[in-house]
Amino acid sequence: MAKMIRMMLLLGLFCIGTANADDDRARFNYMIHCQGCHLPDASGYRDKVPRMINFLGYFLHSREGREFIIRVPGVSMAALPDDEIAELMNWLINVYSAEQRPAEFIPYTQSEVNALRQSPEADPLTTRMRILRAIAAEQPNLLQDLTNIN
Repeated sequence: MAKMIRMMLLLGLFCIGTANADDDRARFNYMIHCQGCHLPDASGYRDKVPRMINFLGYFLHSREGREFIIRVPGVSMAALPDDEIAELMNWLINVYSAEQRPAEFIPYTQSEVNALRQSPEADPLTTRMRILRAIAAEQPNLLQDLTNIN
């Protein structure tokens, strides 16, 4: 019995350690691959680089928006494997935009990221505006937040 309890505790510690390692890797990948443009606090540069803080989660209110944030060139062309892109995007959403995501948020998977990276977005600025307008039209309760679109 004691041996079984010890095994369960070790397994629990392993799982906790793995989750922290994933968060650490995602944070590191953000620093290396994203923060140069989006800044350490994910605020971006007004009218130049979109903010992610308190905003990225809004894209998850539509299928097209969910796909878009993987298809943007900075994500789809990043020198990271698909599993780390999924991990990074899930971390970004949970850390910088948890309140804006839908309640039923389903984390990205490696296979979903792989499929979406096959067709990078050719016109991200136009597509971004179209998606956000469509989300605002479908969900008027988000309109106020989506009018500050930087």
